[in-house]
Amino acid sequence: MRFNKQIWSGLLLWGVLQAACSPDIPVTTGTVSVENFRSALMGDDYLLRIRLPPSYDADPTRRYPLIVQLDPTFVGLHQFEITTGLVSTYALQGLWPEAIVVGPDYPDPFKRERDYPLPKPLTPSFAGQNVDLFYRVLRDEILPYVEGKLRVDTTRRVLVGHSAGATVVWYSTFRHTADAPPLFSGAIAADNGMEEGLFTVERWHSERTNTLPMRLFATRATYNGVVQEIPYRALCDRIRQRNYQGLTFAEETMETDHGGAVRPSFEHGLDFILGGQR
Repeated sequence: MRFNKQIWSGLLLWGVLQAACSPDIPVTTGTVSVENFRSALMGDDYLLRIRLPPSYDADPTRRYPLIVQLDPTFVGLHQFEITTGLVSTYALQGLWPEAIVVGPDYPDPFKRERDYPLPKPLTPSFAGQNVDLFYRVLRDEILPYVEGKLRVDTTRRVLVGHSAGATVVWYSTFRHTADAPPLFSGAIAADNGMEEGLFTVERWHSERTNTLPMRLFATRATYNGVVQEIPYRALCDRIRQRNYQGLTFAEETMETDHGGAVRPSFEHGLDFILGGQR
């Protein structure tokens, strides 16, 4: 599954710049804070953007779904604000449950280029750098910290990513092992380049187990063209053919560009995962 990375990168940049000019951002309720987080595994600092629901202090026994939003502020796409605004709007209407939203961010936003790519070479031990290491930071440091501090329903974690962030989502989905539940019970992979390594990680997963107990939602933007469409369709078809036990999978092609896919992907994906779970 090879593709022209130069063409794909150009399409991504054009779509991102278009979307950054006129973002559609719903109003966020509750409280939003930002705090520094030191990762011992990475040997570096993150910024954790945290949104708490308006009801958080009213009932000290209530636990909330956790949405982890990747790329929360990257290149002006306002992904954290879009997600917190969508949750605020739909929860107010009684259509979704209220949720805590956490966005792992960076003092230097281009550090995501260290964390999000698949390592080369990929190894079945997942002991490399890049997303191999970032996944361990999420699993072993950020999630335990957040869930030790906040009232999170650990059975309802959702990972949301767009573009390179969606590569992290696909990767995290296939890190599930037979002897443990998936790290996230829901995931949204929005409009990323489908590089060859994702097919390898999925194959390794299928060789370990035939289970994948989660809700997975994927999207692509029509304007990306066949450079992205062919491998996207191939991966979606392969997932359906595996017939993983416990997996509820849906995908959607959106009549827009790369940046324009952010809000509808998040909105449709979160409704797919959270709708009906009030």
